[in-house]
Amino acid sequence: MVLSMAVFVAASVAVDPATSTALHAATSERSVLELQPRRSASSARIGVGPRRGATATLINLNPDANRWFVLYVEGPTGPAEAYHLENPFPHAQTLRLDADGGAGLVLVRDDVATPCTLWSADGTGGIAAARKERRPYVPLCGERLYLRNPSVGQRTKREWAADVLRDRVRHGDQITNFIKEKFFRDRFLRTAKTQRDAGGVQADAAADKPAPILVRPEARETTLDARDLNLVVRREPRGGLVPGRWYALDGYPGVFASAVTPNLVAENVTGASAVPLDKVEASALTYLVAFDLAEFELGFALGTEHPRVGWSDRVPEASRVAGLPGPDGFDTIAPLARTGKLTPFDVDRVAATFSGGFKRSHGAFKWGALSTQNRGSHYGFVESGVVLSTLHPGLATLAIYDDGSVAMKTWGPADLRADRLLVHARQNGVALVEPDAHGVPRAGALVRDWGRGNWSGSQSQQQRTLRAGACLQEDGERTFLIYGYFTSVTPPAMARVFQACGCEYAMHLDMNAPEHTYLAVYRVVGSQFVVQRLVAEMAEVDPTVDGQEVPRYVAYSDNRDFFYLLRKPEEDSP
Repeated sequence: MVLSMAVFVAASVAVDPATSTALHAATSERSVLELQPRRSASSARIGVGPRRGATATLINLNPDANRWFVLYVEGPTGPAEAYHLENPFPHAQTLRLDADGGAGLVLVRDDVATPCTLWSADGTGGIAAARKERRPYVPLCGERLYLRNPSVGQRTKREWAADVLRDRVRHGDQITNFIKEKFFRDRFLRTAKTQRDAGGVQADAAADKPAPILVRPEARETTLDARDLNLVVRREPRGGLVPGRWYALDGYPGVFASAVTPNLVAENVTGASAVPLDKVEASALTYLVAFDLAEFELGFALGTEHPRVGWSDRVPEASRVAGLPGPDGFDTIAPLARTGKLTPFDVDRVAATFSGGFKRSHGAFKWGALSTQNRGSHYGFVESGVVLSTLHPGLATLAIYDDGSVAMKTWGPADLRADRLLVHARQNGVALVEPDAHGVPRAGALVRDWGRGNWSGSQSQQQRTLRAGACLQEDGERTFLIYGYFTSVTPPAMARVFQACGCEYAMHLDMNAPEHTYLAVYRVVGSQFVVQRLVAEMAEVDPTVDGQEVPRYVAYSDNRDFFYLLRKPEEDSP
């Protein structure tokens, strides 16, 4: 992508958020850089090598976050070049251009300035050589800085076929929906009847676990056959799990698993009895995984391809702006690089990953008020403090702030001026569960409205399918992020279960196949990187090389976006 130097001149002064709103209303095509309200830039001449005399411009995309930078090189000979840099020490290290020798950058940490040579006299090595390596992350200057390179992410045969249909075949999305309804509906359905255990159920010894899921009284003395759960927990004497009880994962402090079916939810759960369920989803097995956020840091990353930033085909023509390639004025985030992979400096702390939300093709509204607002209300996302797609009001949002706090909410105008620094965010539709006017958690207002809620499914409005979602449970001083894997349900059943979990807010993630609802936990045992996936079917996306499992999102790039949990350093743990 060739970028005009005018972009960077304009970027040299921080932009007020109010001004940013006016920028977003502009109808001219622009780049993702102009979406950053607080970006700043500085320039210097390169003093060595083949690019001697060229102008280097360093853009800090969000100085408050201090994570992502673009280094732009222009003139006097050679093509314009743009490099996406990542600072692995955003709270401790600052970057500036070398204004003296013009050989690269100066990295400042603890008041100590260290040269970071990017251009050499003979033109070998440095940042140009790092670009040629084509790895997603290439370390620079003793791993104190990383170059992010655009990458091609892995995708399954199912995803490849669906993408070809949607991107290259007329009415391809309708064909895909027909195939899903006729051949894949309930393919991943798992049911489990409750049974009384002759040996009784064991005492629950897990400490600091989440609050129990509210189930019918008679269910507490029974067990569910949860043989499909691939996570290792201490089960009941005959191998089952008590519905709604949390079980600690062996070897994974702060992580818990549970199993339940929607028809076992207690009748007194607020509003649950008002949400009708069909007979299949009522007994559909649901697995839940809870993470104690006192133990973990949560983050978000884009896939190499999804979600995209162009227009969704779902948006009505009246909500589009003629001549714009996307709702924010662009259809690519270049010069920023998508890697679809966890940063290498976080791998040693990674505890879990799970798949994100809808692709852009389904990530906007076709019907209802939200389809007519904000150019179709495309689902927004933020990574490393950088807005890659505008966050829109009215949408369910998982937000992660610089102080480590996590919020789940319906985005509103007040959130645009929040005092806390927003580092990561992902929007996906509307709320499954949200507080009413009195603060009582209820099923979301559009949970039963297939069109206006944009819940996806088939053209005939058959909504029952494999789905994933998440909620936050506040339990005294602890907050648990709960991930739900629903083997074949509609949104009302998801709301019912999340209400039973004691969550004030819940949102949908992705759906239809195990690769779209992927969750795995990790730990190192000796020299082995041990992977446990939520269910066995998820293993099909993870190859094995020389007997070692190669986990998605961690060891290789993937085309889909994902969340990750990092174990906090010991000094930060409670």
